[in-house]
Amino acid sequence: MLKIFRKKTLKDAADLLDQGNSKKALKILYKCLDDKNACAMLAHMYEHGEGVPQNIKLALQMYVRAAKLGSAEAKFILGTFCTVGQYISKNSERAFGFYKEAADQGMAEAQYKTGLFYLFGYIGAKNLQEAFRYFEMGANQGHAPSQNRLALLFAGGRGTIKSDEDAVYWYRKAAELGHGEAMYNLGHMLSMGRGVKMDNKEALKWFRMAAKTL
Repeated sequence: MLKIFRKKTLKDAADLLDQGNSKKALKILYKCLDDKNACAMLAHMYEHGEGVPQNIKLALQMYVRAAKLGSAEAKFILGTFCTVGQYISKNSERAFGFYKEAADQGMAEAQYKTGLFYLFGYIGAKNLQEAFRYFEMGANQGHAPSQNRLALLFAGGRGTIKSDEDAVYWYRKAAELGHGEAMYNLGHMLSMGRGVKMDNKEALKWFRMAAKTL
């Protein structure tokens, strides 16, 4: 009887890794080097020495390959390496390039990082309008740090029209996700009656919650 062999997939590789069979997993992954996710998996394995001896040089090669194949996650990781000078030389311009590419692919955390570069002018002049745009992208994906930053821009009328009501809306969104600074900021708005009816009781509630996280 003819036996049909199914082509091994990345899920098979992941299952093999979970089972501690890194040798077979590596064979599958190395047959998929035109796949961004396979390259990202190999990069992670070599960086952390999971199932293979740690090899930072190979890890970087695989992260770069994954990034060139379009992996937003690999671009974000490379951006982080460039930001802190981990494994490679610290380079803010390269970091920004990686973050922005990942951000434009829709990665919320990268949108936040890109917004920070524009907000603080890490590689040149500040651009509050672009900072607002990227924070808004992240905020709309439910990313709490982006929501808090967006609210701060609304509250100060920076990069956008000043709107305490919008600031309260986004502070509350982030606070409800457990963001400590947003909890404090929301409490402040409530205590001052900015963009919302003054409510010292609710303000105190958020201040107390913020104190537990900050």
